[in-house]
Amino acid sequence: MTAGIRGAAGAQLPEAQTAAALEDSALPVADSGRVRDGSEWAPAVLQVGGLAGPGAAAGGVWVVARMQSDALARLGAKVELLGGWLGIPPRQAAGPQAPSLPAAAGRPTAAVRFFRMRRPVPGARLRAPVSLALPRYVRRAAAGADVAHVHLCRDFVTCASTLLLGRARVPVVAQTHGMLQPSQRPALRAFDLLITRRILQIPSLWLTLTEDEERGLAALGVDPGRFRRVVNATAEPEQRWSDPDTPVFLFAARLAPRKQPGVFIQAAVQALDAGLDARFAVVGPDQGEAGTVRSLIAASRHADRFEFVGELPSAGVQARMAACTAYVLPALSEPYPMTVLEAAALGTPVILTAQCGLAPLMGRQDAAVVVEPSVSAVRDAMLQLARDPAARERLGGNARQVHRDNWSTRALAQDLLTAYRGVAVPEGNQP
Repeated sequence: MTAGIRGAAGAQLPEAQTAAALEDSALPVADSGRVRDGSEWAPAVLQVGGLAGPGAAAGGVWVVARMQSDALARLGAKVELLGGWLGIPPRQAAGPQAPSLPAAAGRPTAAVRFFRMRRPVPGARLRAPVSLALPRYVRRAAAGADVAHVHLCRDFVTCASTLLLGRARVPVVAQTHGMLQPSQRPALRAFDLLITRRILQIPSLWLTLTEDEERGLAALGVDPGRFRRVVNATAEPEQRWSDPDTPVFLFAARLAPRKQPGVFIQAAVQALDAGLDARFAVVGPDQGEAGTVRSLIAASRHADRFEFVGELPSAGVQARMAACTAYVLPALSEPYPMTVLEAAALGTPVILTAQCGLAPLMGRQDAAVVVEPSVSAVRDAMLQLARDPAARERLGGNARQVHRDNWSTRALAQDLLTAYRGVAVPEGNQP
C-alpha cells in the first residue's frame, strides 16, 4: 500500500475525520498497479500539482492537475494528487498536512492531499512559497508509485519533488503548462544555471501544449525527442449558454498584467461611448491590476455599467459564462487558458487574442473572434458581436463542437495512461 494513503503521515486524526481518512486509505493500492505483463494496467500515479490555493491563487495549473487526476481515477488508475496551500489547508489534521479528500459518491476520484505552504518573505510572489512537508511526503510516497506526473515550474516544491523522485528512480512525466521558458531576468537565469538545468535531465517524458512551449524547453536544454504533445480538457457541463436580452460581456481571469483586464475596461468604455447598450462584469482574484481596473471604471462616464465581482468559485464563474453575451480574454502570451475551454464547453461565444495558443484552432473552426491584444481591436469585436445574434449562435455552436472533438476528459485520460505506460512499462511487457 502506498505511503500516501496510510493517513496523514501517521498523524492522529480528529475523531470526526477518521472515517473519511479510512475510506481514502482504500483507494491507491500500489500493488494492484504494479507492472507484470503490461496488460490491464491500472497504475499507481503520484501527481504533484504545486500551489493549490486558497481560491484561485494558483491559477489554472491546479485546475488541470485536479481534472487529470480525477479523469485518470475514473479509468481505474490509483491516483494521489499533492498540492500546497497558503495558510491552514482544508480539513487540517494534526501535523503539517490534511488527510486526503473522500471520493465523491458514485464517481471514482483521486485522493487529494494538501500541505501548508509559507511565503519566505512578506509579499513574495506565487512561485516563491515553500513547503518542506510536501517534498518529504513525496520521498516516502515514491516507493508505492508506478509513475509520477509533476506540474513543473521554477518553484521549490515541484523542483525538490522532481529531484527526490529522480533519486528514487520513479519514472517522471513533467508538464510545465508553458511556464518554463528562457528568461533574461538575472534571478531566473541564476536559478536555471544552478537548479533548473539539473532538474531538466530527470523527466523521461515532457508533456507539451504548444510549439512555442517546445521551443522554449529545447532552448533550456530538454531533448525534443522526449516531447509528447497533449491537450487540456474540461468536463462536459450540465449548463448551456443562454444569450441574454441585454448584452453582457465578461472578463473572468486573474487580474494580472498579462491578462490585460485594463484593456477590457478601456475597450468597454470606448464601446459605451460609441453608443453600445451593454453591461460589463469583471471576475477574478487580484494579482496587481485591481487598482487600475477600479480607477479606469471610476474615471469613465459609465461606472454604473460595470460590475466588479472579485473572485468566485468555479461554479460561480461557470454560471456567469453561461449567461453572458461573450467571454473576453484580451491576454498576452497566453499558452492554453482553461477558461476558454470552459466557455467553449458551455457554447459561450469567445473573444480572444492572436497571442493565445488556442487562437489558431478556434479561428480555423470559426469558434471564436480572434483579435490583436489592443483596446481598439477588443472594442470592435464587442461591438460586432453585440449587434449580430446570428454570429453569436454560430460561434457558440462551433465552440461546443470544438470542445467535444478536442477537449474531452476521457480522451485525455486515455492519452495520459498511454504516455505513462511508455515510461513505466518495459517495452517487452507492452501489448
